[in-house]
Amino acid sequence: MSSRKRIVLLASLRHAVRLFIAGASFLSQRAADALGLHPTDMQFVNLLDLLGPMTPGALAQCSGLSSGGVTVVLDRLQKAGYVRRRRNPADRRSVLVHLNPARQKRVDANYKGAQKQFAQLTKQFSQRDLKVILRFFTASGAGRAPLLQNRIRKS
Repeated sequence: MSSRKRIVLLASLRHAVRLFIAGASFLSQRAADALGLHPTDMQFVNLLDLLGPMTPGALAQCSGLSSGGVTVVLDRLQKAGYVRRRRNPADRRSVLVHLNPARQKRVDANYKGAQKQFAQLTKQFSQRDLKVILRFFTASGAGRAPLLQNRIRKS
């Protein structure tokens, strides 16, 4: 592939990824609104669903929020019944944040349409294509949320 074609392809890929992120953000916002949650609260619910019980410190690392910011979010989620704090069996000085499975079902219901659309979309790709897509998202850190750790510059 020529250098020029690669540049055009990479620009198209960046554009498509940015549109994907914008769409995912707006979907998450609508789901949060439907559940009466703040968008940040919704992302904490998503992180806990995807990564399992976590300490508040781990949530701070994933989100980039301060420990005080994490406490505010967890207090809201606990008051709304979405999470429970339990003593960490590995370290009695800390707690693990657990999702309430009944509330998680309400969250999942808001993503059924997107899950159906995802299933339909992936049918057009071969197993080889899907492995490449998975490799891209895994390499980008989507499986570990390090993009959340990137710092935003203030102008």
